[in-house]
Amino acid sequence: MKLAKTQNKSKIATLHDVASIAGVSPGTVSRAITRPNLVAPKTLEKILSIVKKLHYFPDPAGRNLRSAKPTVIGAVIPKMGVSAFAQTIADLNDALEAQNITLIVSQPEFSLASSESAAYRLLERGADALILLGEDHKPELFEMLHHRELPYILIWTTKKLKDQPYVSVDQIKAGQLAANHLLELGHRHFAFVGIPLAHNPRAAARLAGVKKQLNQAGVLLAPNAIIEEPHRFSTGRNAVEQIFKNQPNTTAIICTSDYHALGVLRGLYEIGKRVPEEISLVSFNNNDFAAYTTPSITSVDLKQHDVGIHAANLIIKLMHGEQIKSIQIQPQLCVRESSAQVKKGSKK
Repeated sequence: MKLAKTQNKSKIATLHDVASIAGVSPGTVSRAITRPNLVAPKTLEKILSIVKKLHYFPDPAGRNLRSAKPTVIGAVIPKMGVSAFAQTIADLNDALEAQNITLIVSQPEFSLASSESAAYRLLERGADALILLGEDHKPELFEMLHHRELPYILIWTTKKLKDQPYVSVDQIKAGQLAANHLLELGHRHFAFVGIPLAHNPRAAARLAGVKKQLNQAGVLLAPNAIIEEPHRFSTGRNAVEQIFKNQPNTTAIICTSDYHALGVLRGLYEIGKRVPEEISLVSFNNNDFAAYTTPSITSVDLKQHDVGIHAANLIIKLMHGEQIKSIQIQPQLCVRESSAQVKKGSKK
């Protein structure tokens, strides 16, 4: 895969092009973009419509002086993803910094419109390429990137994309690893705790992997055994109370992240359930702290470090005009103290 040459650079719209089509002065266009409150509403609407149609945005001062401008990569990571992907961001930054490339991370709210606006702001401030979280973005954003021949990489995608470069981790495989480990320990009564799935396609893919593995073993994950809670430690107590109210025979809980697992571990302690003697617990991410809790948490390593390193290498190659291949990384199960053979006498 290589950056597509879809447009000649001379066809990239300028401030004067926008002004000419809108029938206003270049100064009015500039004010519409930088100080829209100073422009009449109808004129503003007309100008912004043309700006979007032409994929125009103002180049930062001196952008044409490439030799004097440091290389900058912009990354769009919504706020809800920053803590979850902190290791990826850190390793991405280190790998780029080693090549004298600056990484700027924007943290918009979780919405397609917010992510698109954040991407435009990064480019307006001089970013030479973008790294975007996931595959769900407005088509207009990708159209603009192709129009202006700007390199980009998608990270933490959940699908194998044909025409877009990405670095991903096999989330379905991760879910299968977690479920299979517990099945091999004799567990047959499961619950799943995670962030609201509508807001996290990666968590949804892990759950799909869990269900797939359980189905192959003839085990049903009941709908009321799937507990959706915000990404906070404090939600663990509520999650476990719901689990044992809905499914009192539960012997194994799978959490969509180590952060959820830490809250669930505390919640189990508070209601008097012993881990792993009575309840086995498995999660995802393999954060550093997972090895230091009591008991330590069995977790599927989603290779955050590898995602950051591969993303840096691929975006640099794209910027140099080189061919690349997208990468799907395989997760790895890290067995620790929180999972054990099902207790004898547990209902099958």
